[in-house]
Amino acid sequence: MIKHNAPLFLKPLMVERVWGGNRTQALFGKPIPAGKVIGETWELSDRPEAQSLIASGPHEGRTLRETLAANPEILGPNLLRHAKQFPLLVKYIDAGTALSVQVHPDDAGAAAYNDRGKSECWVVVHAEPGALITRGLKPGTTREQYQQAVRDDRVEDVLHSFTPQIGDVVALPAGMIHAIGAGLVVAEIQQNSDVTFRIHDYKRLGLDGKPRALHVEEAFGAIKFDGDFKSFEGDMNADTVTPLSSDTANGITIDALLLGRYFNLDRMRFAAGATMRMHQAIQMPRVLMAISGSGAVEGHAISAGQTALLPANLSDMKVDAGTAGLTILIGTPNQ
Repeated sequence: MIKHNAPLFLKPLMVERVWGGNRTQALFGKPIPAGKVIGETWELSDRPEAQSLIASGPHEGRTLRETLAANPEILGPNLLRHAKQFPLLVKYIDAGTALSVQVHPDDAGAAAYNDRGKSECWVVVHAEPGALITRGLKPGTTREQYQQAVRDDRVEDVLHSFTPQIGDVVALPAGMIHAIGAGLVVAEIQQNSDVTFRIHDYKRLGLDGKPRALHVEEAFGAIKFDGDFKSFEGDMNADTVTPLSSDTANGITIDALLLGRYFNLDRMRFAAGATMRMHQAIQMPRVLMAISGSGAVEGHAISAGQTALLPANLSDMKVDAGTAGLTILIGTPNQ
């Protein structure tokens, strides 16, 4: 009898990007294909064009979609009512050079592309000195000022940027302009969407040697100039997220980072050798990302860079930290 309430460890999909940095091998031991420039590793993906594979256990080698279709108890009754696919997409993004200045539409705007909107969150796991994150427009920038800056090819003049630190949490609701600067690696938790509108891309050529397309008009329609960001609770004017709550006991700190319309995000930091048993009251699947250290989840060894899907019916789970401690993110979909 196959046990469907055990963690499902996933193989990353290595995605070549012209701006990639190839640092995930040094940081996490991820395999970089020879001659490739890897900018993203898709840790959990349930998209037709990009399917995660189960890395071990009785479902080894199956796609995530096959596994979920054959074992609906993994999603649980709350998600099964409306989910046609797993609603989150989870990645590491490694910026060797700066990503394009871009924006993602909300659900209504993405419907024309047969996709969902894209609200997302970054957790910084590596930062070179002076690396920048762009998040939103400078305060007071009007629609007219933004449009003039785009026409004059000086959009960077109206963007707000800051210098992040390792561990910073950056919330990016749909409709907010953003970019990841050179020298950063972030863990990204987002709605399961792949709709991106590029506004500015430094006249860069793509992997095919051709200029990369811009989507200026589409972006203008997606940007929320009024700051009406409803994806997450809390102050969306702040560069980084202040935990909604933090509790420390027995060498373990639990930070409630985000409560959102589409997902919640928590961080658990274990001191060396710390252990706890996690309990879940609501039957929802969760995504576990180990972003530093090592340890074990339900007796399965885990180290930084590994990701697992926790089935909805896994209501009780033991986590043990190794000698270097362990930090994990827990993403829980809400719809």
